Amino acid sequence: MGNKKNKKIFLIINLSFFGDVLLTNSLCQNIKLSYPDSKIVFLVNKPFYEAAKYQKDVDDVICIDKRNEHKGLFGLLKFIFTCPYRNKIDTAFIIYGNDRGILISYLLNCKNRIANTKNPVKYLLTKNSNEPQNYTHMQDINGSLITALTGEKQKILPVKYLTNPENDTLVQKLKTELQNKEIIGLCTVGKHKENYMPVETAVELIEKLNKAGKTVLYLGAGKDSRAYADALKKRGCINFVDLTDVTTIYQLANLMQLCQAVISIDTGTVHLAYSTGVPTVGIFYRSAMVPKWAPRKELYPYTEVIDRNYTTEHIMQKLYSVIQSIPQNK
Repeated sequence: MGNKKNKKIFLIINLSFFGDVLLTNSLCQNIKLSYPDSKIVFLVNKPFYEAAKYQKDVDDVICIDKRNEHKGLFGLLKFIFTCPYRNKIDTAFIIYGNDRGILISYLLNCKNRIANTKNPVKYLLTKNSNEPQNYTHMQDINGSLITALTGEKQKILPVKYLTNPENDTLVQKLKTELQNKEIIGLCTVGKHKENYMPVETAVELIEKLNKAGKTVLYLGAGKDSRAYADALKKRGCINFVDLTDVTTIYQLANLMQLCQAVISIDTGTVHLAYSTGVPTVGIFYRSAMVPKWAPRKELYPYTEVIDRNYTTEHIMQKLYSVIQSIPQNK
């Protein structure tokens, strides 16, 4: 029977985007190591429910629908008064020190509120931890919030997202259709337009992958991904499986298990790929983003990172590098 002090409810508030939600998992794992009998509840924006739900050590997920049901002040109050964890939370961790998140933690009457922020809103906190100077990577910065609660240094742990492709109907259907083909996932579009892979580069890359006997799955969601896929086809590049808007986040993670590797620009898809253990080539066009956001080899051995300008030859080299790094008996 666990120690009574471990039977606590912890709330993680991350109201940012897909990749940001995933990079909070190190904190979840650190909480469980310190409080193994605790319950970890994750609060996210509604579109990213599955990004939180299938993370290692997450026990429950609650959503705020800030564009519809919980829009504005009255919507926020509706969320607060219907939240099943109101008045029950021992500690809330507010990622990025988001003002809305801090206010939510205050209104939910969390006993302790911990965040990285220098904003005056910090005075709503009972405990405050400014961003540590000795951590560079975002997942480590998030994980280090545990120190404000326990006084102990965090354990540096890889992000882990749990999959179950065998029980995913969509994935099994695609597996049957693709038979034993060598599959490469490709993501060229994300949140920031400056990160997009040039269409000409993608055309050339898909052609090289086809010549190498690879089947390309085009991964994406939203109008920009649809427009990009159409642009590929207009250039005569049609030898790929267009999965734009076909999968949920969880289905995408399961689908990745069919891939030899995933090639992705700097967006949530790249973080999802390596957090499921899939060999990953991450393309970070803005090299300044690499220290804070790119996967680190010591935590994710089957990854390669490309920054600054890149060519299709460079991408292919990195692709074969990650594929060949997988032990034969893995």
